[in-house]
Amino acid sequence: MSNEVTLSDESLAGFSQPAKDRLRAATVDYLDELISESYRLEASMNSDNGPTEITQGMVNDAVVFKKRLPTKKKWKFWRVVTRVAGSLLPLLVGFFFNSDKLTDGNNLVLFALLLVVTAVVITVSVLMDV
Repeated sequence: MSNEVTLSDESLAGFSQPAKDRLRAATVDYLDELISESYRLEASMNSDNGPTEITQGMVNDAVVFKKRLPTKKKWKFWRVVTRVAGSLLPLLVGFFFNSDKLTDGNNLVLFALLLVVTAVVITVSVLMDV
């Protein structure tokens, strides 16, 4: 059994076809998230593992949660890499700091380069979280 949501053509009068397609995709994504949240709420309230029954109240709560509570950002590979590198690079900078060896030009350049890379990675890591 399939349920469909329909909108009148008057409400989409100013939409181009690509805009209508994107609206359809966004609506399907939102409905999928709302359904998942409703099932999550039902599972948290169904302590005796009885048959699944999602009530109107659970759907109302799911709507409120999706509107008001922030959604979790999906962890992408590069985001994880920058977070880990942003944690480990300052440690490496500390290990490489040796005032006696920094008098040599090569060591000073390597230390300065590592310091700049650390600052850039930490900045990118923070900006990815915003």
